[in-house]
Amino acid sequence: MSYLAKMEELRRKVPRVSLVAINCENSPYVSYTGNVKNCHLLSGSERDEDCYYGFWLYDSANSTDCDYCQKCRFCYECVDCIECYEVNFSQDCSNCSNCEYCYDCVGCKDCFGCSGLRRKQYMIGNQQYSKEEYEKKVGELKKKFSQEEMMAMVEDLKKKIPHFYTHQLNNENCTGDYIYNSRGAHECFDVKEMEDCFHSNNCVSLKDCADMSNTYYNSENNYEVMSAMNIHNCNFCVTCFDSNDLDHCEHVYNSHDCFGCFSLRHAEYCIFNEQFSKEDYFIEVAKIKAEMIESGEYMQFPGSTYPYEESNAAMHWPKS
Repeated sequence: MSYLAKMEELRRKVPRVSLVAINCENSPYVSYTGNVKNCHLLSGSERDEDCYYGFWLYDSANSTDCDYCQKCRFCYECVDCIECYEVNFSQDCSNCSNCEYCYDCVGCKDCFGCSGLRRKQYMIGNQQYSKEEYEKKVGELKKKFSQEEMMAMVEDLKKKIPHFYTHQLNNENCTGDYIYNSRGAHECFDVKEMEDCFHSNNCVSLKDCADMSNTYYNSENNYEVMSAMNIHNCNFCVTCFDSNDLDHCEHVYNSHDCFGCFSLRHAEYCIFNEQFSKEDYFIEVAKIKAEMIESGEYMQFPGSTYPYEESNAAMHWPKS
């Protein structure tokens, strides 16, 4: 039996958690989420309250159907918005309030169907109105046009207004998009506080890592890891927390020096969930790695146990 097949067999034998949720209150259906209260169907989110149907939602409250938003209140259908209040159907807005159907607006309030504005009020389609005219016109537009028609009009306006080709702030020598407070982050997307990292997305506070996804908080020297937190020197791992020196592991927590292990806590010097002495562990791992490299199995991982149709990828690339 190949080592990869052995991992697959072991994974199917051990129990696995159904949802990854940490310190969550009255939020039974959130996953890969921590420190939320009264939330429903959030994924990859933290420190939220009374929020529903969101992804990568941070420090927000009373918001629904929002993705990649932070410090937002009473927002609906927003993407990549920061510190917004009562903003709906908008994208790439920050420090805005009482706005709808807006794109790339900063410091604005009471704006409707606008793009590329800075510190404006009572604007409709980038045109200035008085307060009374604004309120009357917005009411008429909402009655006359559907949500889809309004979105289409904003898309037409976006084509006429210059906007940034990339979203970056407080960075040094970075390439990608939606990068903040980072240095030496290349081909990274939706990341913060990165240093000398490559090919990563949806990550916070990583150093010297490559090919990472949904990994957070003080993680260093990792390669090809997904859905992890506070890990060091780990390779080809999925959903591992507070651990170091893991290789080809999944759902391993508060552990170190494990190879091909699944669903373990407070473990050390384990190979395929079997205990070894410290000396025997390194000898056996070196042997297994050499054989896996020769057979081409090293750097591989057992396939997902979840249906493709239920993944985030299926939303963008439906399986034909």
